[in-house]
Amino acid sequence: MITSDVIISLQSPDVSYVSGSKETIAKRVLPPDQADSESLVFVTKPDQLEKALKAHSPIIVAHKALTLPTDSQVTFFMAPNIQLAMATILPLFDGKMNRFNQETKVHPTAFIHETAHLGQNVSVGPFAVIGEHVRIGDGATIGAHVVIESYAQIGTLTILHPQVFIGAYSEIGAHCEFHPHTTIGADGFSFAMAKDGTHRKIPQIGKVVIEDNVELGANCAVDRAALTETRIGSGTKMDNFCHVAHNCIIGKNNVMAAGFKIAGSSVIGDNCMIGGDTAVSDHVHICDRVILAGRSAVTNDVQQSGAYGGYPLEPMRDSLKTLANLSQLTRIRKELARVVKHLGLKEE
Repeated sequence: MITSDVIISLQSPDVSYVSGSKETIAKRVLPPDQADSESLVFVTKPDQLEKALKAHSPIIVAHKALTLPTDSQVTFFMAPNIQLAMATILPLFDGKMNRFNQETKVHPTAFIHETAHLGQNVSVGPFAVIGEHVRIGDGATIGAHVVIESYAQIGTLTILHPQVFIGAYSEIGAHCEFHPHTTIGADGFSFAMAKDGTHRKIPQIGKVVIEDNVELGANCAVDRAALTETRIGSGTKMDNFCHVAHNCIIGKNNVMAAGFKIAGSSVIGDNCMIGGDTAVSDHVHICDRVILAGRSAVTNDVQQSGAYGGYPLEPMRDSLKTLANLSQLTRIRKELARVVKHLGLKEE
């Protein structure tokens, strides 16, 4: 539950107060189709605005292109971008942090090595394990059953959800968030084949460095480097089930959808968008500002910014044509067989 005055106090360029009482209360946020007299509603179209008004929603956040009524008792806010407005306002209603044990800052069942250093206001959940010489920044939240191995560093206000694993010597920046079952700093996949066909493991003695404001979904894995570091740049966001292999370097402000996989020693630049189930081969370099469609496969360097898709990878326009043509292959083969038969040609 919040008042409109709380939204005003955010002083965000993404939301501006227009009219109505500054003491108006909204208990929840609902879509326009389900709006009621206690809900804040975001609207981008005239029909959505009409539904919200008809439901007597107390607070309405409208796109700046809409014309707002002047005779309404509703408290109105305007936004040039509704999604950015949602990113600003919805944290006020987000109660998920209640899943962590907030009453006891350090749960009595947690194990914290005597050489570990915890900053101010750090929360540690039940059965968490914090190894020797670990350093955790102020305001960080460590969920239940999280394991942080020796010499790892966790930045200020970073959130590790339950059952996250942080391997030894890993460096995690500030304001990061890793969702359950994500693994940082497990060994990279590297083996040498002996003459008898057996495989001998090559120890992975590098580390993982994750910069500030990175969010990783559930069940992600970022492998430690063989000798140096695997790095994910600031502002990068990954969906669930993403895998980053050893020695990879991923730049800043990238977005990867679920199932993204990148093999060892590959590099991705800044500001890229990558669709779900996309695979990037090893030792590949992808430049800045590249868009990859879902289920793409990258086996060679991408040296020019733009949109691509498919396997083999093509510019997006060509990839869409190829995809459309695939459904015609059976018909084309049948027609070609008829032509060959009609001409009396022998099949080779």
